[in-house]
Amino acid sequence: MYSVRKTIALFVSALILSAPLVAQPTWVEVVPLPTPRAFPSVAVLGGEVYVMGGRSAAGVALDVVERYDPLSNSWSDVDPLRDARFNASATVFNGQILLTGGRDGSEQIDDVEVYDPIEQRWESFDHLQDEREGHGVFTVGGDVYVFGGLDEALQYRDDAEVYNEGTSNWDDYGFWVLDQPRAAFGAIPVGADGVLIFGGFGPLGPVAEVEHYVPNQAGTLRASMPTPRGSLAAARVGELVFAIGGRDAEGDIIARVDAYNPNLNEWDMWPDLPDPREGSVAAGVGDAVYVFGGQMDTGALISSSLMLSTSTAIDPTSPERTFALAQTGPNPFVVATTISVTTEIPGVLVIAVYDMLGRRVATLHDGQLAAGRTEFVWSGTDDGGRTLPAGVYVVFATDGRQTAAREITRLR
Repeated sequence: MYSVRKTIALFVSALILSAPLVAQPTWVEVVPLPTPRAFPSVAVLGGEVYVMGGRSAAGVALDVVERYDPLSNSWSDVDPLRDARFNASATVFNGQILLTGGRDGSEQIDDVEVYDPIEQRWESFDHLQDEREGHGVFTVGGDVYVFGGLDEALQYRDDAEVYNEGTSNWDDYGFWVLDQPRAAFGAIPVGADGVLIFGGFGPLGPVAEVEHYVPNQAGTLRASMPTPRGSLAAARVGELVFAIGGRDAEGDIIARVDAYNPNLNEWDMWPDLPDPREGSVAAGVGDAVYVFGGQMDTGALISSSLMLSTSTAIDPTSPERTFALAQTGPNPFVVATTISVTTEIPGVLVIAVYDMLGRRVATLHDGQLAAGRTEFVWSGTDDGGRTLPAGVYVVFATDGRQTAAREITRLR
């Protein structure tokens, strides 16, 4: 992946505005989470993201459930949980959301509840065998498994249990025992019938070890994470599994993002979050990963929501483009020029001006943009209102997946 500076240098040397460019994936803000919170749970159902429960700034367990629609970039309220909780874990099972365990504010719980999207309400479900928080839950091969977490004595667990639909009970699952007991880790199904367990906190601190499990087999080790961390957010987009933020071995909350490729058994760095956060949740929808909630190192809650597209192939002439960039004002210009952006569907767009050294000098737009044509006037000043020198500049527009560019010249 190219830096913005390398991309602009390539663009300028070619002097072909319509040539395909390679864009650095960029975290962009989407509509903020209506109820800021840390350590909620997340599930994707019907292409929408459900953010459930969590902990308030005062440490109170919440029963709030809110649903994010990536297509409209909007939130809606959902029936609240029967039991307020945080550090719970959720999975989709038989077209419904199962929310398992967690902490109700004072202690770990074994309660499980299920959300029926048809009835649009939460109902009780069979309790876990044991109380757990910070555990993982996932559906693999049509069965639901729960793994690890903290018990009621705040001891790290290494065991698993599986839901038996025939008996409506949770049973011990002796095939799986974590090599390192842990909680607050990532647990993401990969392949046809496996699950990847990575990161988390163990008795000796943050964990870097990665384990892969398939039903009826013992776990196998995979390439370790570059940075040990717990309380991270985790999501899968395509074949890539993302580890986002969290708290590292030095006790610092970090902004680092890494992605694991199961086919290559390799971890690669991706663009950092704009700000460090822990106790957030992540979800993969389409070719994008979304991050919601969490807290900063001060304990303050984070309301901003983020999106990163994993697609970096760009062709401004492609029929699949969702926006177009044009200059409708004078070029060269002396006083001001007008840039127009036409979008086919609503979406998040960043439109910025760069100089020939690849430095961003002015931001024309950063956020949601409605469908249709929008015009932006640039008067040749930077973000601080200072007049920039005469010269050649490049306007870039990107949605994190595609990029368009226009060269403009400012005269004295």
